[in-house]
Amino acid sequence: MLHVVISAKDDRNRTVTNIGDFFRASILTREEEGGEQTGRKKEIGGSGAVGIITDHQNGTYTATFRLLWEGEVTIRIQLVHPRQAIDFIERNIRRYPIDLVAFQKRYVVGHGTVDTQCNVDPVIFKNTSAVWRDPLVNRRRCVRGLATQQISGFYRNGVWNSLVCKNRHFSSQAGWQQCLKGKTMHFMGDSTIRQWWEHLVRILKMTETHIPEAKHSTGPLLAQDPVHNITVNFRIHGPPLRAEWTRTFHIKYVVNAIDEIEGGPSDVVGLTIWAHFTSYPVEVYKQRMEAVRAAIERLLHRSPETLVVIKSANTRMGNSLISGYWLAYKLDLMMREMFRGIDVVLVDAWEMTNAQHWHGDAIHPAEDIVVQELEFLCSFICPL
Repeated sequence: MLHVVISAKDDRNRTVTNIGDFFRASILTREEEGGEQTGRKKEIGGSGAVGIITDHQNGTYTATFRLLWEGEVTIRIQLVHPRQAIDFIERNIRRYPIDLVAFQKRYVVGHGTVDTQCNVDPVIFKNTSAVWRDPLVNRRRCVRGLATQQISGFYRNGVWNSLVCKNRHFSSQAGWQQCLKGKTMHFMGDSTIRQWWEHLVRILKMTETHIPEAKHSTGPLLAQDPVHNITVNFRIHGPPLRAEWTRTFHIKYVVNAIDEIEGGPSDVVGLTIWAHFTSYPVEVYKQRMEAVRAAIERLLHRSPETLVVIKSANTRMGNSLISGYWLAYKLDLMMREMFRGIDVVLVDAWEMTNAQHWHGDAIHPAEDIVVQELEFLCSFICPL
């Protein structure tokens, strides 16, 4: 591989810090025939390949070439357009979307001809989806059983847009209250789903019930909004735990906790289990999740109207040997496979934390990310 660094300069030899100048790069070897006998040389077909341009967004670029043949080579770098020219071209096309080139159609009528102007029908610009192919057009309502695509959504101006279904966004506390009115939320798992409990309590300004000797980190936690009849619970998933000292009578295996839920159309069960299992072989995690899946199947059998939501792992940094990114990723892949084909909702926190770039990777995602996870959850509780 050959790497060539390019520095864009103006006519005063100052570095130009444009972002998006359009360069063209190629590598070539010219071949010539003829020689001393004729005194003339004729250039014939030579060797050549393109280079890949990387814009470092600071006025410098790198052209990368593969060296695919032997011999002397020439590197050719061409500034096709500076960024300003590209901007002008794009503005011009938007200003004159069908008027830059005139077309004529000729009708032959007997021995005569009739010419008329023609072009693209401008009516197509009234349908933006036809022009821009908006990926958010024609999304379905958020209901259980929808498949999660490989790319399940994207951020636009910091707001998550699901490609799975039409996801909600709330602009006021009243919107949250109307959606969750009459609901009982059972959140079980590790601290990344405890964040759901914490932020709902904050958003809805709920009243927390003090449970004697319960620790906030492990629960059980209970909060209520009596006006709108909203109840939110949290409890840890049971051992293994990396947490502060906790009374054992407050710890319950998640399978047993699921079996105690009667269920119904007003119940939402949210689960995430991963962060405390990363230091174990995947077989340990698999066995636990098989038991969880069986408990969920029993719940849905006795109460099919219960909404069950699985929150995936989220990206994180940490000791690579016990809690790092790769270990979390492996468990997340197993979890997805474990719940394939079962009538549950997946909140893809892995992608929602992986796609953002304004926060670092952390075991506990930032507030704005957690709130958008909750908005996606609510998209299935009160679909648009």
